[in-house]
Amino acid sequence: MNLTHTLELFDTPKAARVDCPISAHIRGRVFYEGTYWPARFYDGLVDANYALAVSSRVLVVGRQGLTLLVSPLLAAACA
Repeated sequence: MNLTHTLELFDTPKAARVDCPISAHIRGRVFYEGTYWPARFYDGLVDANYALAVSSRVLVVGRQGLTLLVSPLLAAACA
């Protein structure tokens, strides 16, 4: 039996809200499309010291098994 979970990247990332803090080394949890999901940063998108607090916004870019892969949702710069 193969227990390796396939990595799936989504064609269209969608926003989610952090429910439990996420750091480069620790999984957290996000609220996404009406449900709470375990989440971690997608590899290579943040440096080792980066972390997101509760209520931060993220983009869900994919999933691996039941864990969502997220990227920080950065506010657009004002012109």
